[in-house]
Amino acid sequence: MILLVEDEEPYRDVLARILTNAGYEVLQAADGIEALSLLEKSKIDLVISDILMPRLNGYALVARLRAKWPAMPVILTTGFLSQDAAKNMMSGSVDFIPKPINVERLLDMIHRRISPSS
Repeated sequence: MILLVEDEEPYRDVLARILTNAGYEVLQAADGIEALSLLEKSKIDLVISDILMPRLNGYALVARLRAKWPAMPVILTTGFLSQDAAKNMMSGSVDFIPKPINVERLLDMIHRRISPSS
């Protein structure tokens, strides 16, 4: 199960559809607060999160994830930072993909961490 965290609903819906069509189960959250609630209730295998969001941004979400689920794979995305800047701000346990998202690259990153549902 992938948790997709993105505050822009149309963008989130398109990504969720792409991931579902690729064979993944997807839960959606509009921000980090909602994501943490879903993480408490569901078995999540991987988190894809935007960085710039209201209430709880992607960096703060990763910090809380690491405290409770230290091995959770995370892919961060944003259209406002360079890849190098984002990588420098996060540990090596977090991947980064810039917006607009290259779908093939994203699916490859996901597939290296989890398999689609059967």
